[in-house]
Amino acid sequence: MEMTHVVLAVTDLVRLDTRGGGPVVASVPDGDVVVALGARDPSLGPLGPWLVVGQDYPASMAARDIATLSWLGDFDHVVIDGERASEQAAVVRAMLTDDEVNLATDVLTVRGAYNRPAPPRPITVWYTVDGHLGDGSTVLYGVPVEATDTARHFHD
Repeated sequence: MEMTHVVLAVTDLVRLDTRGGGPVVASVPDGDVVVALGARDPSLGPLGPWLVVGQDYPASMAARDIATLSWLGDFDHVVIDGERASEQAAVVRAMLTDDEVNLATDVLTVRGAYNRPAPPRPITVWYTVDGHLGDGSTVLYGVPVEATDTARHFHD
């Protein structure tokens, strides 16, 4: 499996054509990636968010944003970055269902919560760990793309 992370300005992100390639996730240093992806034409191909979570943007809010975006465009992958990313990703994963969520981690305790509607298809939630990506069972190793710092490839 391979995945690409692109770092683009909002104006470039909304025009990025990802048709015919492997999974791509994006971050936007000059704006809100959720808003940018929500404004993007879904016919340009799948593009998932790379989200930095923490106290100012908790995993529960990220899960809500991911669920909303999943109804606006196709994507199968999302990356959670930030402190304790694996625990944050566990919260996001749990909240991407129609089920009642009861979960206690070091980053958040959730009791009797719902995040509906759930995404219309499964989404793999990755997290950053030492420059690589993990999903709990698979690790994708990060390698920089030559001649640019706006993209990074990950592979198994």
